[in-house]
Amino acid sequence: MRFLHFLCFAAPLLLQGQTTAPPAASTVTPDTVVAITDGKKLTAGDVQKLVASLPPQMRQNYDRDPRGFLSQYFMLKRVVAFAEERKLQDRSPYKEGIEFARMQVLWQAALEEQSREVVVSADDEKKYYEERKGDYTQARVKLVYIPFIAGKAESVDASKKTMTEAEALAKAETVVKEARGGKDFVALVKANSEDPISKEKDGDFGPVKRTDRLPDPIKNAIFQLKPGEVSDPIRQPNGYYVIRLIELVPQPFEEVRSAIHVELKNQRVKQWIETSAKATQLQVEKADFFASPRK
Repeated sequence: MRFLHFLCFAAPLLLQGQTTAPPAASTVTPDTVVAITDGKKLTAGDVQKLVASLPPQMRQNYDRDPRGFLSQYFMLKRVVAFAEERKLQDRSPYKEGIEFARMQVLWQAALEEQSREVVVSADDEKKYYEERKGDYTQARVKLVYIPFIAGKAESVDASKKTMTEAEALAKAETVVKEARGGKDFVALVKANSEDPISKEKDGDFGPVKRTDRLPDPIKNAIFQLKPGEVSDPIRQPNGYYVIRLIELVPQPFEEVRSAIHVELKNQRVKQWIETSAKATQLQVEKADFFASPRK
């Protein structure tokens, strides 16, 4: 149901930002009545206190539609009160469901508490950076993009001057040959590339980092090149890329320090979880009991 989707939230694995109540408008004090629900007056302070207690995802729902969120929140409370009056919380399977939900909330609370207790020093951050400096390298590249229409040659509309895959590959191979032969790569971009954004910048694309969400064949090709080298044609679903690596530049430590801090915290919380998992490993006594799904 929509109200359940609106109010429900997933428990993220590790770090989250802290939630604070939104500032009251200058004309509204904490004691100002801002709404009435089920005959009960709701002050600005009440709303701020409620919002401050919400998990991050529910807070986002509130921010998107405060009135709609509060309407559904109080409707949900009314229905829950009905259930409690009939002591549904003490019946199966509701009792077990409540306990499982409680475990999930406390699981998230434990992770956040452990994260707060984890200490990551400046030396830890610097050491991590030095040991993985290659992971924080940015590549400056220029590229030529040659598109094609996949499929049979006869399906291509000749009037649109769109190439078949075979034609695009042949053109890409020619670009590679000319670039490796010493022809100016910018001139090759202007004469051959069909990527309007990079073409306007003389083929510049980037900077590219190893963590960027680019297809693996493209990232792998870039970081296997040496500065000045040109890749073989790189096939993608609708075109070929020819890439020239201009230079590799490490990101400054201060630029990535915050991300390293979070990564180290997450790693140590994960280690703590793994230690807990090892301490509670299940020893199976009757393997045949688990051999097929239980009905």
